[in-house]
Amino acid sequence: MPELIRSFVAVKVPGNVADELENFLADLRPLAKIRWVRRSQFHITLKFLGENTREVTEDVKEALVAVKNFEPFTVELSYIGAFPNLNAPRVLWLSGDKGAKELGHVAKKVNDVIFDAAGIERDAKKFQAHLTLARLKDSYLPENLVRKLGEVPKLSWICDELFLMKSDLKPSGPVYSQLL
Repeated sequence: MPELIRSFVAVKVPGNVADELENFLADLRPLAKIRWVRRSQFHITLKFLGENTREVTEDVKEALVAVKNFEPFTVELSYIGAFPNLNAPRVLWLSGDKGAKELGHVAKKVNDVIFDAAGIERDAKKFQAHLTLARLKDSYLPENLVRKLGEVPKLSWICDELFLMKSDLKPSGPVYSQLL
């Protein structure tokens, strides 16, 4: 059986913004026993590719070269949300309005080139730019955490590049490494 590579296309969070986010999460972590995302996992997913053969992954890499660099734009993350919603959260995330449209355009280009080059289906759901903060087993957020979530700092940076990332699932959580 061929080796399968689990991967996704993402925008990374630069170091100075990751520092700010890490400081914010340091205040949140003690407030709830949920699975908080580690600093090494800070990113905005443009397209999750799932598990594919090395050959398909190489086709994806080649296709992404055409859209890897793009016209720079500002991304600003400024509010907290949740999937499916804040009343029954399973995934807690950070998002913003500034740069969301541009991220959507880049995600569409990624979907198109990957479909054309490797046959990986386009996403059926509408793209929603977000950075995952935590995953919850039960849908409960303590009141003190909910209050603190309202104090999210505005995090912004110039976005000008995307990356193909490999995701190795470990008992301690996913470990990401850059493929492109």
